[in-house]
Amino acid sequence: MSLIWILILSLQIIYPARTTDLNERTFISVESGKNVTLHCKEKPEKASKIWVWYKQRVGQEPQEVATQLTSNNQEPFLNSIFQKGFKIDKKDFSLTIKGATKDHEGMYFCGKGDGNTLKFFNGTFVAVTDHPQSSISIIQTPKLALVRPGDNVTLQCTVHHKVQAAERGVLWFRSAAGRSFPEIIYTHHNSSRQCEISSSKDGCVFNFTKNISNSEDTGTYYCAVSSCAKIIIGNGATVRLKLKLKLL
Repeated sequence: MSLIWILILSLQIIYPARTTDLNERTFISVESGKNVTLHCKEKPEKASKIWVWYKQRVGQEPQEVATQLTSNNQEPFLNSIFQKGFKIDKKDFSLTIKGATKDHEGMYFCGKGDGNTLKFFNGTFVAVTDHPQSSISIIQTPKLALVRPGDNVTLQCTVHHKVQAAERGVLWFRSAAGRSFPEIIYTHHNSSRQCEISSSKDGCVFNFTKNISNSEDTGTYYCAVSSCAKIIIGNGATVRLKLKLKLL
């Protein structure tokens, strides 16, 4: 099975939790060894007796990461298997992953309960990349594109490589508010051949053009490259609609 299909399956078989914050992002790419903080959509309140963080990896059952009982104003505590590499903040129940590794990858979602039921907010998928050790790096442009409904937007993915890879797969996927997992939207066919054609001193350039008909087409678009048994993900390009100005 190709790495492209492995990536597609890993993004789509994730448990579809219902709605976290992170500015409504449902996907985060963090470099290996870096820290990343996840936020709940709401701050802990006494009206909800319990707050929880859960993590789920592909093909595995959800695991409880952290819990906070607000009724007795107790300190939040981490599950024993998550006490290393994680930190929980009492004020807003945010969850920090310290020194991210591949073991930290997965879907994270928080929830609140009244003692009888739990309500979960949108899950956020955390992917850990190894850019510093990889022979491939990705630059996406533009970082932010503001368009009007009906306009086309062209996103560029420049792949820099220290060595020429025999096989390379390139795809684009979108993360947007209201979606429980990223959406695969385009795969470059024969991308290794396309790379040879578009090669320059700046690397291989892959362009993706999308018509933004309405807000459902907005979000953060990511370029992902598979090569040498690795998947490298770009930092993303955010597409938003221009605000309409009201004339007085």
